[in-house]
Amino acid sequence: MSDTEQLFVAAAVWGLIAAVIARFIPNWPGRIAFFAIAVALPFWELPYGYYNFQKLCREEVGLQVSEKILPQEIVCADYPYVTLHRELLKSGFASVETRSKAGEINRYATRPDGGIEKLEQQKLTSNYCLTFVNNIQLPWRVLRHDQLVAGANDGRIVARQSRFTWSGMWWQEDGRPIFGRGGDCSDKGNRSILALRQGTG
Repeated sequence: MSDTEQLFVAAAVWGLIAAVIARFIPNWPGRIAFFAIAVALPFWELPYGYYNFQKLCREEVGLQVSEKILPQEIVCADYPYVTLHRELLKSGFASVETRSKAGEINRYATRPDGGIEKLEQQKLTSNYCLTFVNNIQLPWRVLRHDQLVAGANDGRIVARQSRFTWSGMWWQEDGRPIFGRGGDCSDKGNRSILALRQGTG
């Protein structure tokens, strides 16, 4: 059962408990008022937050490409992706450049014996860099985490693959991680790497 499903089950169970307690109140206006307050106080955000989260997952979780990318033989792993070179070499790139936070550039390539050769160089020769930005705050307690494809020289964003996490209700966020969260969604596979290696056609 996913975090989102567990949240809806919790809301349903809490609603049943509130309904049982409300039966002991002698008049209908009091029962209705109690039930509305008891359910709304912990769960008033649920329909809005869930709709917003599902809309983001439906419309923005896949690879978003703003311009055509040709297949690349060499790529840059920009800070904080400075340890991504091994995965990128396994993905088929002939060589991988890394750029640290301080601007130090290294180039990696696979040797004939299967090892990895490392060379220092003065500037990037890649057309594109991979990087990421995490914990971008969106409305309704949603965080977006982006893997970005950017121009190596001008930093323009040409593609984005996003993952979303939803904190859920106010009491889930305040009590994190005790009460879990509202859910998360992401696209299967590393589509930004495939877009760079194979192009976007």
